[in-house]
Amino acid sequence: MRRCTVNLYYGSESRSLEVDESRILGIIEPRHVKPGKSIDDIIRESLINPIGCMRIRDCVKPNMTVAIISEDNTRVCPVDRILPYVLAELKEKGVKRENIKIIMALGTHRPMTKEEVENKLGKDIVEEYEVINHMWKNQDELVEIGLTDPGVPVKVNKHVLEADFKIGIGNVIPHRVSGYSGGAKIIQPGVCGAEITGETHWKAALIPIEEMLGVVENPVRWEMEHIATKVGLNAIINTVLNRDREVVNVVFGSHINGFREAVKTVDSIYKFKLEEKADVVVVDSHPADLDMWQAVKALFPAALAVKRGGIIVFLTPCPEGVSREHPEVEKLGYQPIPVVKKMVEDGSIDDLIAAAHIVMVREVLDRAKCIIVSDGLSGSLAYKLGFDYADDLQEAVDEALKEKTDGKLLIMRMGAELALS
Repeated sequence: MRRCTVNLYYGSESRSLEVDESRILGIIEPRHVKPGKSIDDIIRESLINPIGCMRIRDCVKPNMTVAIISEDNTRVCPVDRILPYVLAELKEKGVKRENIKIIMALGTHRPMTKEEVENKLGKDIVEEYEVINHMWKNQDELVEIGLTDPGVPVKVNKHVLEADFKIGIGNVIPHRVSGYSGGAKIIQPGVCGAEITGETHWKAALIPIEEMLGVVENPVRWEMEHIATKVGLNAIINTVLNRDREVVNVVFGSHINGFREAVKTVDSIYKFKLEEKADVVVVDSHPADLDMWQAVKALFPAALAVKRGGIIVFLTPCPEGVSREHPEVEKLGYQPIPVVKKMVEDGSIDDLIAAAHIVMVREVLDRAKCIIVSDGLSGSLAYKLGFDYADDLQEAVDEALKEKTDGKLLIMRMGAELALS
């Protein structure tokens, strides 16, 4: 039989495997779509053609305060290329530099370092403008704006709330919690407190993967949009990137209509119709490689692609381990869902965001055996979490195909950004 070599992403590097060609069911990766214009032309055209809102220069006045809310370093939007155009429009209308704040929408991620912020926004902009890491644990930085129907307080970053004009910048890609990233997600969870973020994540965790990942109309998205509207998010600038990290589309508009327009481009690159499920799925986590909290995004499309009782080989570097901000995950591991539900009900786990994360990953582990290959996680830690472990990608694939003697293998590159229907 003819053997072929397949490369997968591993952080900034790659890992390869060899397999009989006859065993490969297929390879899924983002479609190759080239930009039709330069990134500068795409940005300029988007800003003068808003969808569902007015142009920035028609919304702001010289005495206004402005909050520019940027995604963090776990996302891939080239914010540094967009900001100069936004700031130019504000300057044109006479908005003072000291009245502009840039807030990093960390959600519940760790604070960004100075170097990370400079890489995201551009060093010159960081030196000239006030940049604030969203401190989701600091109650002094949050203001309550009301309660959800179940009575959960909605707390939001005070710097965002105090601004007269609010604009969010981020990238759109399929997402397990909200269907897609982007849009209203820059507010919730981007700049909200833990209580409401826990509620939305828990709600998503109790909905099957098929009904969330790559589904634009869903209960969690609607709740996020309700919160963003209440906060007064005036507009969003959302990018769509191809697999080479080139910008193919920029949408400027409302967090509802503008966002949905961006989704159309996303689906043309990242969403696939699956004709047949595989016995073995090999998936890399790129570009969600920082830690397990991010990397598990790749497991959700893999779970939709694998036969029940099949095997997922999961390749991820995780240089920062499991999750610095949510140590409960490493402490508890990916417990059975009924166990986690009981812990939430009796209050033995108070981090609802971590509980949601555990439930979502456990849903995958209940569907398929998962072998993890990672330099950032030890074998003992992988087993504690609920995974099998292999030191090497080839070893993991050989083990999986040995167990599934006549099985077919599906390869998924950049799994953290894929969606299946």
